[in-house]
Amino acid sequence: MPAGDHDDDLRRLADAVQSREQFANIFDEVRPPGKSFPFKVLALLDGAQPFLKALRSARDDGFLDTLVERLLHAQVLDLTKLASEPAPLTATPHLQAVTRKELGFPNLALEIEGKLIATRRLCCISVLKEDLSDAQTVGTGFLVGPQVVLTSGHVVDGLLDGGGKPLAGSGKRILVAFDQTSGLSPGMFVPVQDDWLVGRSALHPLEMLKTPLKWDDPPEKDFDKHLDFALLRLSRAVGYERGSYTLDARKMPTVGGPGAGVALLQHPAGRSQVSTPGAATHLWPPSFRTRVLHDANSADGSSGGLLVDNTFQPIGLHQCTYKDEHDAVISNCAIPTAHIAGLNLPLSQVVGLNPVWRLKDTGEAVIGREDFQYSVVDALQGEVRILTAAGTSGMGRSFTTRILREMLGSAEHHVVEMSASKVPVTARDTALSILNAIAGQTSDAILPDPGEADSAQPAWIVQDLVPAFAKALADLAALRTVWLVIDDIDRYPVANTSTRIFLESVYAGMTGIPKLRIVLIGYQGAVPGALSRQVRGDVLKEFDVVELEQYIDRESTAQNIRRLPGQSRTIARHLLDDVPFGPNGQRQAALAREVAKAARRSA
Repeated sequence: MPAGDHDDDLRRLADAVQSREQFANIFDEVRPPGKSFPFKVLALLDGAQPFLKALRSARDDGFLDTLVERLLHAQVLDLTKLASEPAPLTATPHLQAVTRKELGFPNLALEIEGKLIATRRLCCISVLKEDLSDAQTVGTGFLVGPQVVLTSGHVVDGLLDGGGKPLAGSGKRILVAFDQTSGLSPGMFVPVQDDWLVGRSALHPLEMLKTPLKWDDPPEKDFDKHLDFALLRLSRAVGYERGSYTLDARKMPTVGGPGAGVALLQHPAGRSQVSTPGAATHLWPPSFRTRVLHDANSADGSSGGLLVDNTFQPIGLHQCTYKDEHDAVISNCAIPTAHIAGLNLPLSQVVGLNPVWRLKDTGEAVIGREDFQYSVVDALQGEVRILTAAGTSGMGRSFTTRILREMLGSAEHHVVEMSASKVPVTARDTALSILNAIAGQTSDAILPDPGEADSAQPAWIVQDLVPAFAKALADLAALRTVWLVIDDIDRYPVANTSTRIFLESVYAGMTGIPKLRIVLIGYQGAVPGALSRQVRGDVLKEFDVVELEQYIDRESTAQNIRRLPGQSRTIARHLLDDVPFGPNGQRQAALAREVAKAARRSA
């Protein structure tokens, strides 16, 4: 019998299935990966008619003929039922209203906006096997801070040692993918940091054993301590671009009555994002209320999904499905996010680069320049001591020092600016001018006199002047780090005098001057005397689409403007085509004004 396209044919095929296990195995073998749900997911979506649901899916996804051929070959279908004519159907229409009062009538505008927000903040989490091949575990997560994703603890338990600490190199096994909304794109992958675990709470021992729980006489011991969640720190603060959910310790789910409607936002079976409706039925156990039972559909991969109320505000972290001793589903379960919020974990903290996209004092836009910002972070935390920034004067070179000041602040850092055109020609005068820039007028006697030198001048500079300069700088800086910015080096190269010997000696001895960092603006290439691992170079370029898109996303998030996936990139392309080039950062300012106009139009 050829596979039919009508539901009557599909119903006859469904009624003819003789083995659920064989049907499921064959269905999963022939379904297109990443396109159709696995059979067990479809069976959850329609428990009453799972075979019909699966056959419809096969028809819609274009593999029905292949499926039927395999089923016939394996003798899974009862041919006698296929040969018989279908019984006539009779139905009597009844006008009625079937309602679930607990679901209420969600506001359509809130629902549309809530789902639009979720498409940006939800992510699919895959834990790879040790050989980094296929996924060992799949779950869902969502942003709860600029750099932090919340998911179920058991999703990443396989990456922890006996003490609950991440195994060495385990971060490489975590894949976090945003924007998996349509199945047409793999989404945007964001790595986690090496030190990726921000916070964690384990499963309850009874949940590990998958023991049927007595609802009328529940075990309550330690259900307040085992909340089954994990917080993962991403490598980048993408929450500034996508937004993040704020967890509220006062917002507990409403259950068992009006306003108990929920939606579960998830990546079932690692597939594209879906939203399933349902209702919150119970808070359990009675004393702690650390589990909220709900009936929104879920599947493998839904763990860590976001449970929201009728206003699309976070109320739960989907955890598991509870079954009875006969393996029948009793309820789905989530952890109320109010309990996680009550722990006051560092969700808003950013480790590494906290990107500057707008100067606080002036409101000026910072588009791109993240390579330089990462270099500053490296200079704060690692071996890097010297930064260079090269490019034409129209590419924001003068803006570099303002970005530097914005990132560092003044409590622990002191930024000193000098123009290469005003650097003295002698080594001692250059050293003294730097010290004067740090602390105002200093005593001339703070540095040794070259007239008293017992050796040749180059040796005197290395042996006497540089150590005295390093000591004086440390004394004047006190507890702060000095950032010496020398601008216009390409226009005013340092003359081949004792000053060059002094500066190159300082470059070479940066390890011995721990409170000094140097920024050379207009310089490109190897820095004479410096160790290569201590230098980071940034070559300024015109903004590209990605950099402008990130700025638009950050501006939109700050202004609470929702954008469809891809909308910011489209705006960025149009603006780069429309806004002409200009000198001295004028194009950056013009682009920022156009972004603000686009934001107002969107609002």
